Amino acid sequence: MNSLQVAEFSNRVFDRYDKNHSGFIEKEELNALLINLANEMNSQQPSKKEIDYMLSYLDTNNDKKISRTEFQRLGELMVKVLGNK
Repeated sequence: MNSLQVAEFSNRVFDRYDKNHSGFIEKEELNALLINLANEMNSQQPSKKEIDYMLSYLDTNNDKKISRTEFQRLGELMVKVLGNK
């Protein structure tokens, strides 16, 4: 996948999980996304600690929510993980 395809993929995933259409992925939405990703990979459900870590990893401005720009980092990781599946 090239960078444009990764960005398009990230935007589709972002829009799917931004349930309240706030323009941000909040913790509950991130939780749902990570659980679904784990299920897709036949992997163990993420712990609260792992979800908190992922939120802090992605939330570069520390506002406790993930912007579309911040979310691109997760999109890049997801493409790598799902591509190796």
